[in-house]
Amino acid sequence: MNEITDMNAQIAAAVEQQGAVSEGINRGISSIRESADANVRTGQNNFHSATSVERLSNALSELARQFWDKRK
Repeated sequence: MNEITDMNAQIAAAVEQQGAVSEGINRGISSIRESADANVRTGQNNFHSATSVERLSNALSELARQFWDKRK
């Protein structure tokens, strides 16, 4: 009977440890998801910034072309 009681205590302790490990894994996964979401937002912002820089560069090139055409 003592063996069964000891085994039950060991099983209960193992279940508790597994629960703690599962919670840790869940926290880690949540952290990874939050980081991934932040990276996506940063990537989108970078894309929009690059698009704006491209438009400004094209406009500047056109102004430079007009300037040089008038100087001819």
